[in-house]
Amino acid sequence: MAFKYQQLAQQVVTEIQADKLKAGDPLPALRKFARLHQVSLATASQTYEWLQRQGLIVAKAQSGFYIKGQPSTLPLSTPGPKSICIEHDPSDVIFDIMQNALTHDRIGLSSGFLDESLRPSVALQRSIKRSARLANITANSYGHTQGDIKLRRVIAEQMRERFCLVNQDEILITNGCLEAVNLAVQQVTLAGDTVAIFTPCYSGLLTALQYANRKILEIPCDSEGPDMQHVALLFSQKKFSCLIISAIAANPLGFNLSHQHKKQLAALAKQHQIYIIEDDTFGSLAYQTQDTGPVYAYEHHGFVVYCSSFSKDLNPSMRIGWIASGSLIPTLMRRKVSMNITCNMPCQLAMADYLLSESYPAHLRKLRNILQLQIMKLQASVLKYFPSGTRVSEPKGGFFIWVELPQPLLAMDIYQQSVQLGICFMPGHTFSMSGQYDHCLRLSVIRLWDESLSNAVSQLGQIAHALMQK
Repeated sequence: MAFKYQQLAQQVVTEIQADKLKAGDPLPALRKFARLHQVSLATASQTYEWLQRQGLIVAKAQSGFYIKGQPSTLPLSTPGPKSICIEHDPSDVIFDIMQNALTHDRIGLSSGFLDESLRPSVALQRSIKRSARLANITANSYGHTQGDIKLRRVIAEQMRERFCLVNQDEILITNGCLEAVNLAVQQVTLAGDTVAIFTPCYSGLLTALQYANRKILEIPCDSEGPDMQHVALLFSQKKFSCLIISAIAANPLGFNLSHQHKKQLAALAKQHQIYIIEDDTFGSLAYQTQDTGPVYAYEHHGFVVYCSSFSKDLNPSMRIGWIASGSLIPTLMRRKVSMNITCNMPCQLAMADYLLSESYPAHLRKLRNILQLQIMKLQASVLKYFPSGTRVSEPKGGFFIWVELPQPLLAMDIYQQSVQLGICFMPGHTFSMSGQYDHCLRLSVIRLWDESLSNAVSQLGQIAHALMQK
């Protein structure tokens, strides 16, 4: 005979299987659950603990318990350790798909930035007006190439909270994170050099490296990141001039590198004197904030260059990013002067004003909880509507999931039909120059889940089922 907590847990499982409880639905608080079922608080706790161990519910800090849904029994495929040096250039195709996403996506499944509804737009508007009134002369000038001192100071303070030893003099403000990465690549490599990346990789970075005339070495990753023994071997063999990584909520797989792996990467950069450029764009959107410090936080003797922005968690149109480096800032400033002199001063002043208001931490706490719940609903919807054998990632942060289609489906075949319906996504081959992810795609959830998103995923699933039957 089952214990009482097991009987109660089975009732919850039955409701999940019957679709009465859906991914993202809240469960009663423990005390309320105990009252509803006339059991002790200890029994209610045992029930929720059992459901958590089965991966069916998730606890959210200061929020409660939520249905995670029926997990996929199929984890993402594990790639072979072989790295691929790219010889051909599909960047024109990648560019066309990215432009389609900006022009034709009426749902947002391809988007790389949050919907207005999830941004603190009113607070940012207040900061824009306040900073324009209080710093009128500064706001209407070029400003310093390195960036506004107040903004650099508050960024440095936030980085120190993530255990990074940095001050305002070691920060350069840039037009978004991609400019920061581009500046760093130009600084630590030469045209024709090989730049290693973790793949699948953000498509904008791939095209930027191609146009900068850098060769690309793709290092494959699974849901936990790369094979670190393979990475260490590539370092020792000097197979690349620099390595570009994302350690937290990496786009598109959503993995967080472990403490040990981040420490190892910093040590490898230091030992072999090969620069690591760290793109931490999604670092602030890790669902659990424990052990989410960047590689830059570890001892690296200046061989890790940190890049990030506020485009993903606050506002993409303000284009505020930055580079942190202990030794490269003076030469990076000279490179920036040759490109665009400085960054938009009204936006810098407004961002500094907002960050100093201390609204940012509260916004992030709320946003992380919201995004994790929306991701759960997106995962459940894909597993419900897509063909059997579909695999879905379990991201540790951000607002993307990576989907592996069963053979013989190709993402571009689905894309060519779905774009006619105004439903766009990012096909897998836009995340690699090697064509090895043709059976994959990335989906975004940038706003609260609603019927239009569910219907769009359902339509993608219908297209996939029809193609399977051909």
